[in-house]
Amino acid sequence: MLRLRYASDMEVGKRYLRRLLGLGVELLLGNLLMLWLLASCRRGLGLRGWEGGWCLRLCRMPRPGCGSWLWRSWRMSSSAGWPPAFLRVWIGNITVIHISWLLWGVMRYVLLVSLLVVLAFAYVVPTESLDVYYWAKPDGVYVVGLDGATLWSANAVFPLVASDSAGRCFAVVNRPYVYDIGGEGLNLRISVPTTVELSEDLLATFRQYGISLPPRVPIVLNITIPLPPVIIAATYKTAVASLHAPYGYPLWAVTLGPRANATAAATDCQYVVVGTIGGEVYVLANGRVVDVKSLGEPVTSAAWGRAPGVFYIGTAGGRIFRYSQGSLAQVGTCSGQVYSLAATPDGSAVAACFKKGERPEVELYPYGLRLAPSVLAEYGIDSPRVPAALSQDGRVFAVGVQDYVVVFEGGRESWRAKVPSLPLAVAVSGNGSVVAVGTLGGDVLVFWRGREVARLGGSSPVTSLGLSVDGRALVVERWTQASATRLAFVNIALKVPGQCLPADVDVRVGDSTYLYRLAGSGTVFIPVGRVSLAPRYKYMGDVRCRPLGNVTLDVRGDVEAPVELGYVLEYRVSLMPPNITRGPGWASGPASFFAERVVQIPVVDSPVQQGRLVLVGWEVDGKRLNLSAPSVSVDVSRPTEVKALYRVELPGYVQVNATYRLRLESVFVFDRFGTPIASGPAPVVSVYPVIVRGVYTPQVLVSTVFPAVVNGSTSLWADLGSVVVFQGRDVEFRNGTRLAFVKWVELDSSERTVQLVADRAVRLTPQYEVQYRVWAKLPATVVEPVNATWVARGSAVKIAVPDVLSQQGNTRTVVGQWVINGVPNATLKGNVITLRVTKPLNVTYTVKRQYLLTFTTRYGSVTPAMWVDEGGTAAVVPTPMDVWAPPPLRWVFAGWRDTATGVVYSYPQMPVAYGPVTYEAVWTLDLVPILAIAGAAAGAVFLVWFRRRRRLARLMAEVQE
Repeated sequence: MLRLRYASDMEVGKRYLRRLLGLGVELLLGNLLMLWLLASCRRGLGLRGWEGGWCLRLCRMPRPGCGSWLWRSWRMSSSAGWPPAFLRVWIGNITVIHISWLLWGVMRYVLLVSLLVVLAFAYVVPTESLDVYYWAKPDGVYVVGLDGATLWSANAVFPLVASDSAGRCFAVVNRPYVYDIGGEGLNLRISVPTTVELSEDLLATFRQYGISLPPRVPIVLNITIPLPPVIIAATYKTAVASLHAPYGYPLWAVTLGPRANATAAATDCQYVVVGTIGGEVYVLANGRVVDVKSLGEPVTSAAWGRAPGVFYIGTAGGRIFRYSQGSLAQVGTCSGQVYSLAATPDGSAVAACFKKGERPEVELYPYGLRLAPSVLAEYGIDSPRVPAALSQDGRVFAVGVQDYVVVFEGGRESWRAKVPSLPLAVAVSGNGSVVAVGTLGGDVLVFWRGREVARLGGSSPVTSLGLSVDGRALVVERWTQASATRLAFVNIALKVPGQCLPADVDVRVGDSTYLYRLAGSGTVFIPVGRVSLAPRYKYMGDVRCRPLGNVTLDVRGDVEAPVELGYVLEYRVSLMPPNITRGPGWASGPASFFAERVVQIPVVDSPVQQGRLVLVGWEVDGKRLNLSAPSVSVDVSRPTEVKALYRVELPGYVQVNATYRLRLESVFVFDRFGTPIASGPAPVVSVYPVIVRGVYTPQVLVSTVFPAVVNGSTSLWADLGSVVVFQGRDVEFRNGTRLAFVKWVELDSSERTVQLVADRAVRLTPQYEVQYRVWAKLPATVVEPVNATWVARGSAVKIAVPDVLSQQGNTRTVVGQWVINGVPNATLKGNVITLRVTKPLNVTYTVKRQYLLTFTTRYGSVTPAMWVDEGGTAAVVPTPMDVWAPPPLRWVFAGWRDTATGVVYSYPQMPVAYGPVTYEAVWTLDLVPILAIAGAAAGAVFLVWFRRRRRLARLMAEVQE
């Protein structure tokens, strides 16, 4: 196998092979391989001689078809007098093996190794406006337009290209080349058809298994013959330098010979200076060599000195020479090899010299500044080199070092910027305001006045860069691809939270996408064309910046109006469990989340086959929300964990028959990996999918009849083997009725409490009687049955109360009237009553107050004292009620006088008992006897007066007369 460093395209290889054949390489390969093959055939296979023989008649094609490529090779070389006549005669007459494929196989290896050059090294040289640029590739030089069109090209081998500061011309140095091919031996494969004859025994054996074969079977024998390896000698070509107009027209060309291996070139569009690895400096003009100088050490760089015929040359020893009008003088030296050289408008030299020591460093001549650690770019036809560039006005010198690009103005550092990977190429605009840096990681960073304004991303390292004088056009080379881009200013108004800075924005132009990193609002460069600005999401752990939208622009030039790009800060939302919940994974502000209400789940190793998850609530950042709604709204202001809480529900009971069932004891929940996550009768989980196992306990039916209870109820399912307690309790109703336990019918036991083991279904029937409550108002008591509170229905009860309930002095309280269930009963008299209990009895009584009234009299006799109900009248009169004392005075009883108040109750009005009072009998004198006597006396007096009146009247009449 050949060891190749680079892969190649076969079509490109074919074109390059034809070019090699035309130059003579194929002549050597074809002749040597033909002689070796024919000699091998003759010696190894005993074939016929040279003239008119044949070699394995595997190809009987005519001469133009069989080995047509080889035939062209011989034909092209015949004019040079080789090969010898006998070989030319032989090749014209022989019928040969079809070896064109062998030769093409060998040449494919030559091709691939040659393409190591074709596909490997290149670099670009920009012009003033970059409407075109000069591109040097290992197989030629190209003049390429800004739009990518190839305007001119010429074949060349490892060419060097140089131009003046404005790109008004370009010089090409076509250098010698070396190919060194090594390989392993080739193999010759021969296929021979033949026939195999099978024995009868073998055929009979096959027939036993139903396989029928013919007695003769055709086969093909493949024979591989190893061939000796091929060794191809090195091939050289002379170096040619030429000068061309910008559109490629050749002005002149000079051959420098095979020994002038050029390593550097420079031109002022009149002279061309070529430096070589041997230390020679060739000065060319008008198609001839006008001067040759020897520096004694390899030339590593050359630059035009900004004056006609003036050039600067840098060497591997760190010396800098100035050539002018035939004289060569050393003008400076630096520590290291001069790998970047330029001239300022005043004609002085500026160089970057690389020195490999303990730390690689680059020295900037003539400033004497040293930067470390530095970078040396190994890639390119003009390599190695230090990534550095000088502006046309000579004020700005930019150098790439590890992780940084450093820009100097007037020998002092102006600014530096960090780059994402090693800088490999640097380009500067005419006044130095725009600096472009290409990196090993494929990024092209464009800085404007020290601020990053563009970042063009790529996947391949940037091997060469070029900028127009105004910095508005950029050409980028990546390995064997080069493309140019026009740039325009755009004012970006970035409305983002501070955490989102810097913001990455994808800038898409056609099929190309570039990555811009924006530290804030400001002006940026973007490619010209239809541009889409697509801000990228930015993730910072559990926080991200989400772009608000893309912006599409049709950019033809600078965009004056601000282009707004916005971001909003969002936080990661961990939503659990997955698959059965929905909602945004990132949110800011109110966000809604949804969950399935019920999810069916399988159950393993249980009497039931299926259970379910029932949504019972939500949990937000550890805070439980007892909200069973299928959606919840959360105000997301930080990284948030939202969990839908599901209760694992299995059938609580599995009914086997009327008196036997299984009760769910516990539920064990595992995740899909078998890890226990919850357990209990109805565990709550926030995981899905889950593996559920239910544990069930056997139960039997235990029952009784109301009002008896077993373990607190009339019937229950008791765990098999558990202890149950039957209680014959009395049940009291609110209406004063109760059921009183008598006995257990099945057990014939009056024990109120019975304990049994539930080893089977059990039912006990209680016997009860109806009792009514008898309640007597104290001090009344139930005297028969003694102190009874509840009395069986139909029984008699006797209730007694004291005669005097209370007494204080001449005042006492006694029972007024019996009241049964709130209804006064006038028929019940006395302090002891008997009642038949047919319903609840509430026996009360009314009370009345009695006062002790005292009576006194002057005449006769009276009851001295008596108790009278409050408000009642005392029907008491003295005996007798009239008395003659003394005659003829007759005293008659007139009533009673309250001795305390003097109030007199005239008979027949009786005194009212309003308190303990003493009443005195009031006697009145009977005037009838007295009036009778007085009337008689008065009549007598009147009669006397009347008579005297008449007598007086008579006397008066007599006097008047």
